[in-house]
Amino acid sequence: MGKKPLERKQIEKLRKIVKGIPLHELLLNLGIDLMLRSSDLRSLKVSDVLNPSGTVKESVSVKQIKTKKRTLAMPIMDNSKIAIAKHLSDKSQDDFVFEGRKSNYTKQPISGQQYGRIVKSWMKQLGLEDVSEYSTHSMRKSKATAIYQETHDVDAVRRLLGQSSVTATSAYLGVTDNSAIELAKSINL
Repeated sequence: MGKKPLERKQIEKLRKIVKGIPLHELLLNLGIDLMLRSSDLRSLKVSDVLNPSGTVKESVSVKQIKTKKRTLAMPIMDNSKIAIAKHLSDKSQDDFVFEGRKSNYTKQPISGQQYGRIVKSWMKQLGLEDVSEYSTHSMRKSKATAIYQETHDVDAVRRLLGQSSVTATSAYLGVTDNSAIELAKSINL
């Protein structure tokens, strides 16, 4: 099943923990909303989320590094809009959304390792027993899992994640024969 997704209550608690820390606010909110792989998320430029006029865009669509396919235009939700407006309004359109500490010299986003360390620190702050069960991939998986749990629409989740097969998405979400049987039991015609 891979890394665990975060639950709604955990995400709400994390939003309180990261409040006022620009990089963390942006990573958490956009990581949840956009359901992108770490490499795609970290590669976002300010121009991907802000219009040249400085207004926050309604959605984001990027070409995925792994698949070379363009994602669906993922909506930017209110928590992300607030973080973007708060922390990126003075940035250049060519800047990375997630600038590393050395970005003034290297013009690079944070590294995958740094993003991983940040996520691990969040899991520790949440008081989770086994932080190794979570990673940057938990950010990508959280909203996708919530959508699946509410709708049971694997194909919709597949499209949102940019995956090529329902089989792969089912495995990604941890849909097992037992969970399919439980779902069948819950519908009585």
